[in-house]
Amino acid sequence: MGRLQPTASDQSVSDSHSNAHAENRLADPSSDGPFEILSSPRRRHVIEFLASSSEDAVRLRDLAEQIAAWENDISRQEITYKQRKRVYTSLYQTHLPKMDRAGVIDYDRHAGIVRSTAEVSTLRAYLELTPATPSRNWGTVGLVGSVLSIVFVSAASFGVGSADGATGYVIAFIVSTLFLLVSIGQYCATDS
Repeated sequence: MGRLQPTASDQSVSDSHSNAHAENRLADPSSDGPFEILSSPRRRHVIEFLASSSEDAVRLRDLAEQIAAWENDISRQEITYKQRKRVYTSLYQTHLPKMDRAGVIDYDRHAGIVRSTAEVSTLRAYLELTPATPSRNWGTVGLVGSVLSIVFVSAASFGVGSADGATGYVIAFIVSTLFLLVSIGQYCATDS
């Protein structure tokens, strides 16, 4: 008996099922789907390029050239054949097929054409999230406070500036107040 060959309609059903599954995986923020796609800098570059492109479809060659330029911090005109080929090969063999299976792009491997899907804007939103940076580097503030405290305590232990017995209490009060202020500042900065 001969082996059954899948028909075009079978392939179409299979593709739509795997794309629907991929879209559900990407839409669910609790899944690792978006993070798996975004784990590679080259795939992140693909998303950035497609999201910023005004074209419906882009050529793989153009995509590879731009990513090679970004990776080497040069213009597209300055990239070498080797730089472009290295990016082109990894996109062609690995990254674009993976993104196509996940439903992020529509990739026509034979024509070398990449089309964006709605998932590109979803994933780009992840890229635009940047952690809030505190207005101060509280580690540095704490370090400076610690150094000042050591200086005050060392000076007091060697009798510098000690006219009476109250100096120890004054230094303890200054050190405690300093750390209280740093703690309050850090709490307010991270709470807002």
